[in-house]
Amino acid sequence: MTLYSCLPTQGKITVIATWPGEYADSHSAKVTTFTNAIQASRIAEDLTRVSESMWDAAAWLDVYDEAEARLRTIIDATRGTSDVPTFSASAFDSYRHAETWTGTDLVNTLGASLPQTLNSLTRAQRLSVADELVADATARTESLNLLPTGFDPAEPASRVWQAADITRATKMGLTGALPDGASGWMVRVFDTDHGPAERWGARNLLHRLEQLAAAAKTVNARGGAELDSVSGLMDHLVLPATLFGVHIDHSDLSGTTVSDDVHTAVAQSSLADAYRDSAVNAEFVHGDAVLYIGPDIDMRKTAPWDRDVFAKIQIELSTGRGKVALATLDATDTAGFVAALGNWVTNTVFRG
Repeated sequence: MTLYSCLPTQGKITVIATWPGEYADSHSAKVTTFTNAIQASRIAEDLTRVSESMWDAAAWLDVYDEAEARLRTIIDATRGTSDVPTFSASAFDSYRHAETWTGTDLVNTLGASLPQTLNSLTRAQRLSVADELVADATARTESLNLLPTGFDPAEPASRVWQAADITRATKMGLTGALPDGASGWMVRVFDTDHGPAERWGARNLLHRLEQLAAAAKTVNARGGAELDSVSGLMDHLVLPATLFGVHIDHSDLSGTTVSDDVHTAVAQSSLADAYRDSAVNAEFVHGDAVLYIGPDIDMRKTAPWDRDVFAKIQIELSTGRGKVALATLDATDTAGFVAALGNWVTNTVFRG
């Protein structure tokens, strides 16, 4: 994120924007000047919180596009002469991740705090702050276009060098489950010595696991993303047997039946074929379809700094006779995940 601070000089307070470039070199730019220290402090805090939340959301949250649209509305109003509008928390209600720490912070800061502070500024101050908001937003757009190509920015002072990193004010992204603690998971799995394009590769792995776990819940699956010293990094998902036309008689396991009543969510997938085949040929069915989905990396034998941030994702089905490999795919290969697991995969969006 871009950090905003106040610099007192000769009776005035200048608000400075600072961000890390290549090799974490610090770069800065003047935003605007105040005579009132409290007012300067308020805008510096609001701008920091907006930048922090927006950079975190750009990498991890489905609410990002709507948040950026809201910010654009704020920028346009700031450049005008009328009051900058506020909005309520309900504006994000229809978007996934609205209830995350970052999503909540976006509502609080974009929805109320920043507009109220902007409305207290002079015309010249409003225009300067609007220019700064545009500069930060433009860098985020650049990051979303550039990093998926696998290249770092060419300009050493580009704000893109901070993309997909843990933020520096409230350490947003450091702790919690996915997606709240996604940047923290990245550091634990892959260490810290990575440029933005490499971080984006690791981001794709983590985002795919989070997205699949959320999509699985739409077909009544259990489980989710896990990260520990034993299992490493993976999705452990359990899909109901009935999705596959497998009806388990728990009072008499040998009485389990396999019908043609396969749910459209998994029909014609490698998973359905493998699970049904296992159910037909097993002496008895142990239970629902158990999936292990994670990067094709031996976590226990590879140090974090040596792990491939662009690793493929391996999908395995656990059966009574061991594990069946279903596919090994690029994290961004949505069509491949559909073929392997079924069209339930698309019930939530993977933001490439």
